[in-house]
Amino acid sequence: MNGTCCSIGLYCLNSMCATDNMGGNCSTSANCYPPATKGEVHVGCVNSMCQYVYGLGDTCTNTTDCVAPLTCSNSSMCSGAAQNASCAATVCNFGLYCELSNVTCTPVHVTGSSCAYSSQCALDNICYNGNCTAAYSQAAGKSCTDEMTCATGLTCASNGTCVAVMSDLVSCTANANCTNGLCLCSLVTGNSYCFGSGYMYDPCTDESSSLLSCLEDNSCSTATDAPNSCCYANCLSDYKKTFSCGCSFESSFFGGCFYNQYCGGFPVWAIIVIIVVAIVLVLGVVLLVFFMMRRRRHYDTI
Repeated sequence: MNGTCCSIGLYCLNSMCATDNMGGNCSTSANCYPPATKGEVHVGCVNSMCQYVYGLGDTCTNTTDCVAPLTCSNSSMCSGAAQNASCAATVCNFGLYCELSNVTCTPVHVTGSSCAYSSQCALDNICYNGNCTAAYSQAAGKSCTDEMTCATGLTCASNGTCVAVMSDLVSCTANANCTNGLCLCSLVTGNSYCFGSGYMYDPCTDESSSLLSCLEDNSCSTATDAPNSCCYANCLSDYKKTFSCGCSFESSFFGGCFYNQYCGGFPVWAIIVIIVVAIVLVLGVVLLVFFMMRRRRHYDTI
């Protein structure tokens, strides 16, 4: 791991950036990465070994395959509470949300229905101005609360307004070079770029919107590439596009520290090891040839 950073989706394990520690020894799920999230896929400790533990709608063979408090239903699917059931100690099944007023699982609201918060709406909707609204749909100048509010090519600025994104990093030498932003140094590339308010970069809204739609259409609760997951079976192509669309920005800012299976590249430490091994092998061959030729000349003079 270079510097102190691990990119999104990677975790610091034994001073190295890794996607997870699948197959590693453990005593509790706290020893496994990525950590547990209620109702979602993560790596947990099962039979003293870190392995995938699945979320709502994902395939399972027994309850230990599912994130607590989910159970493995007769349909071999990780399941939570059904409609009208209590959700005080569990999560609701897909298409339901936990209504706070009576703590029961209630059908999510359709687009256009009134809402108080986004979890009341379908997965590909947000609660916008009191109504369930399609995610990534608001035009420039409209109010917003996060990136899921604004349409393609826009992002949510610090003033709560959808603004156009920038496609390229802006180089700088000091904060004074950046309008309403900070000049941050990439420890890996050695270059500095403007970042923060006023410098909004492409949040991959097209890809994220397509992924949300796919998850909604296939009743998948979680975006993940874990085997046996609903997303893996139905939306893997959209998932890969979503997690690779920002590669150019991540690579340019984080340099060699950025690496994952969707952006490609190669870990810096691995490149160094390969170079060292190659040098050692070349030197070994040169020395071997040198000594063989010297020995041959010795016999020729006898």
